[in-house]
Amino acid sequence: MIHIALLVLLALCSAGASATGIPDSFPVVLSEDSGRLDISRHLTYYEDPSSSLNISQIVNRWPQIGSTTIPDDAYNFGFTDSTYWFHTRVTNRSSPNDRWVIEGLYPIIDEMELFVVRADGTVGRQIAGDSIPFWQRPRDHHNINFLLKLPPGQSVDLFFRVRTSGAVQMRTLLWHSDNFSAADHQERFLLGLYYGLLVAMAIFNFLIFVSFRDTNYLWYVSYILTYGLLQFTLNGLAFEHLWPDSPWWNNRAVAFLIAAGMFCVLGFSRSFLALRENAPRLERVFLGLMAFFVVAGAGALFWPDYGPVIRLNTFMAAVSVGFVILAGGLCLYRRFRPARYFMVAWTALLSGMLLYTLKTFAIVPANFVTEFGIQIGSAFEVILLSIALADRLRHMSMETQRIQMEMNEKLESRVAERTSELESVNQQLEALSSTDGLTGVFNRRYFDTRLAEEAARSRRQGALSLIMIDVDHFKLLNDNLGHQAGDACLRRLADVLMTVVRRETDIVARYGGEEFAIILPYTDAAGSRALAEKLRTKVEGELCFEWEEQPVPVTVSIGVATAPGGIPVEPCQLIAAADEALYASKQSGRNRVTVRPPGERPLGRFEPAMP
Repeated sequence: MIHIALLVLLALCSAGASATGIPDSFPVVLSEDSGRLDISRHLTYYEDPSSSLNISQIVNRWPQIGSTTIPDDAYNFGFTDSTYWFHTRVTNRSSPNDRWVIEGLYPIIDEMELFVVRADGTVGRQIAGDSIPFWQRPRDHHNINFLLKLPPGQSVDLFFRVRTSGAVQMRTLLWHSDNFSAADHQERFLLGLYYGLLVAMAIFNFLIFVSFRDTNYLWYVSYILTYGLLQFTLNGLAFEHLWPDSPWWNNRAVAFLIAAGMFCVLGFSRSFLALRENAPRLERVFLGLMAFFVVAGAGALFWPDYGPVIRLNTFMAAVSVGFVILAGGLCLYRRFRPARYFMVAWTALLSGMLLYTLKTFAIVPANFVTEFGIQIGSAFEVILLSIALADRLRHMSMETQRIQMEMNEKLESRVAERTSELESVNQQLEALSSTDGLTGVFNRRYFDTRLAEEAARSRRQGALSLIMIDVDHFKLLNDNLGHQAGDACLRRLADVLMTVVRRETDIVARYGGEEFAIILPYTDAAGSRALAEKLRTKVEGELCFEWEEQPVPVTVSIGVATAPGGIPVEPCQLIAAADEALYASKQSGRNRVTVRPPGERPLGRFEPAMP
């Protein structure tokens, strides 16, 4: 019995050591505490350029055609048209769990087939990929996955056949089924936070665009949506949730979204950095790249061979990112303030990508930050660009206010200048309308207005005097020497009056014909009499009027009327009194001054002030 047991145990060990007879120096061994294993570095590979080999041929030839060394990191063959085969052996040495999940971490591989070759020669086949209907996946998960049933003490050979129009990346994990479910819940929660942030920022910035109509926000919203949808597709979530029954579109979506995303990135960067003013030559480059991505987006949908399209779009996207960084650096060098946030935001995104890449090549340890480096970097980028837009809007608002203030100041200055000019013109017009055209003193209309004003004032305070002046024998002067001589005489008389009457409050006006009137505010009877006498003397002695080189004697008769302050007096009463006094001066022999208070009835004779 002991010998029989030993023979059975030896048979099991032999079966566990090799299911197919293929030697494997790097098997995956499952132990009791195995929950998650990275089997990427346990894979050997073979490139099938003609894509003509099947699983039977591969199994038979693998010892001769398979690679003999293990990779330092997960295989990444980039873009290729070849079919790749990968192999590893999995041995369940002591794990009580017999349910396992194989997960491919690059969800946009077109086709990945898994062939499970068991010790009895049976071969199981599963297939998944972004060109295979989603319902064919063993588990509803955004990453490619396969189920593996492996009881304790058994071994299987795993062969992966990979064919894709994109890059061949073979980072592959083997999960305990329970651990896979727990990790899936955590990953979905974190991805939900990430995409929720993108959606929230898109909605927030779109509402700002609706409010302010700033096209920078529209470009930014377009960038967030296209970039977010691209990440959603690259993560395999779009195939799982948005178009699970459309493998053709899912296969084409990455190239199309790369083109659409880069179009929006370039448009946003061009607008945000104001390249038309800050870097005109780069702006033309950006416009050319945007035109290219419009064509590339159409090519992603309609070009029959998808492989060249995705490669060209990916290459041009890398070139465009270089130009975006160059534009941001150039604007930063030229002290364009918004470029600071722009460069910090792109640095955050590129740093996240760098951390993820370094983690992929095992240069830095795998942890939460490195595992979700791209999502963390892009989240910071989205937030920082939103802050940059807000800062740009604030400075634009401040600049607009500054310009508006300058314009208001200029407008106020111009209005003040125009007002001053208008006031000057009005004053000139008023002066013209209130000035006698012949003599240059005030006219009758202005006289009537001011006399009414002064009469109203004198009722409250201060005396008011009125002097009426008439040129003696003026009619004879006109008849004998002509009207031109008469006009010259009046002009000369007006000059003399203006030299004698110097107070700013006094008004000298031509009353009509050869008559002049002088309004004397705050002047009593004695003051007005003295001024009238001075005027009469000045005219008689210093007028010195000559016509055709012949002296012409000129004298004036003057009537004065004075209204004491505080006593109501009408302008017509004051004029009548002064006119009656003037008449009395003429009746008494002319060249005289006669004073009379207003309201006093004429007695037939007056007391003229004798020269």
